[in-house]
Amino acid sequence: MLNFFGEEIKKTVFISKEQLENMPEGEMRGKYIADTEIINIFPEELRGRGDFLGNVLPEGSAPAEGFCAVKKGASAEFFFDGEKLEVESYELYQSIFSRNKGILETPVMQSKRAVILGCGSVGSLVAMELARAGVGNFVLVDPDTMEYHNICRHQCGIEDVGDLKVNCLTRKLKNINPSVNIKTFGGEIQNIPKQILDEFCVPGDTVFVGCADNRTADVYSNRISIYYGAAFLSIGFWERAFAGEIFYHIPGENMPCYECALGNGSNPSARAEANHHIYSNQESTEGMKFEPGISVDINFITTIGIKLIIDILNKNNPDYRPRLLGHLTQYTLVSNTSDPEIGGEMVEIFSYPLQVTTSLRVGFGENCKGRCRYEVIEEK
Repeated sequence: MLNFFGEEIKKTVFISKEQLENMPEGEMRGKYIADTEIINIFPEELRGRGDFLGNVLPEGSAPAEGFCAVKKGASAEFFFDGEKLEVESYELYQSIFSRNKGILETPVMQSKRAVILGCGSVGSLVAMELARAGVGNFVLVDPDTMEYHNICRHQCGIEDVGDLKVNCLTRKLKNINPSVNIKTFGGEIQNIPKQILDEFCVPGDTVFVGCADNRTADVYSNRISIYYGAAFLSIGFWERAFAGEIFYHIPGENMPCYECALGNGSNPSARAEANHHIYSNQESTEGMKFEPGISVDINFITTIGIKLIIDILNKNNPDYRPRLLGHLTQYTLVSNTSDPEIGGEMVEIFSYPLQVTTSLRVGFGENCKGRCRYEVIEEK
């Protein structure tokens, strides 16, 4: 293939330094990009994915027709129709997160842990962005299956339809960072085996993220996070995502938990409650109460929550400068519009579109006596 100037575009092999220094014989899988003549050999962690590219042959073998590699000591040389190819190797983890350097310290983020409670449109975006920020450990919790009606808002797509959302999201996260550590549970948070969280949670390095769009689940999840000495953050939406709310709790800082501040989940509010059975085979969807909002509205509010999560995970890192923590209160409202024709009377609390509140205050409930009763119980 020739470029614009008539120069030949040479085939180039992309491979991680870790693989190149220890090439086993057998199949190579990945992608060949014809437009760039790049042969991208997938990392060992993604060995089962990608297209078959060619084989690694024993040392001393003659190169085969097409693409192949021939062992040379622990490494290998690569050929196409007998012609030796150029190789560009990279250190996988450092290369993936090189653009974060100076903003987020890669070794620090690699040790951080996130329990994502709900892997729908909100949870999938939270997990993807935390993985891009370098978070190295996840527990994904969701009982639902990926369906076609999810695609317009979810981070996964058509190729994932029919699989559990936790499995779909696992593949996406490993496509960002193949070495990421992921545990999954295809059920409700109330039923997750305690052993999973016992082995996973590390006080100070763990955050629970409530993404199920259900106040009762947030109450329960925050109580679990307190048990493990972990932070908690909830992202919820009002009808059609004309606005949303973000709540966080950091243990040991004399903050009201979700139940202390907002009740046990039984009180009605503008926040929309998801119903796992709302999506059906009915052809007419008029009048049905869907999970709120289009993707761009959901993502705007969710991104603010993600920024807070990153701040919270780096709270004790003296080299990190927080973006939002310390500026946004424990309970924050975010608007996508101030048009009453979209949001009704509730929009009157917002002065302008895309407003992020900074001064809302929440306190302890009547039974708390100035302290979160769950943290007091744990101290005993």
